[in-house]
Amino acid sequence: MKQAGIITGARIDVSPKQLGYDVGCFIGIILKSAKDYPSALARLESLDEVTEAYYTTGHYSIFIKVMCRSIDALQHVLINKIQTIDEIQSTETLIVLQNPIMRTIKP
Repeated sequence: MKQAGIITGARIDVSPKQLGYDVGCFIGIILKSAKDYPSALARLESLDEVTEAYYTTGHYSIFIKVMCRSIDALQHVLINKIQTIDEIQSTETLIVLQNPIMRTIKP
């Protein structure tokens, strides 16, 4: 399966909560222009708090997952890091209350 490209690697899953990351959220990002995607993504990728990013259709151009240690830390990331990216027009934040289902695709 590795040669066929089905298995692309291996990983160890850790509990963010056990590492002190108590706040998870998803942030929908609207870019000023579609041409801003590569530069906005590069800036987002440089932020340690951003754990996943998706280029999407629909209302948002980019949808990211962010993990922080507290609401205060999330506020700092939003105001001082994400919302200072010039290519971003606006954001909407959705706080994660629970993550009852988390699995990978079964071969």
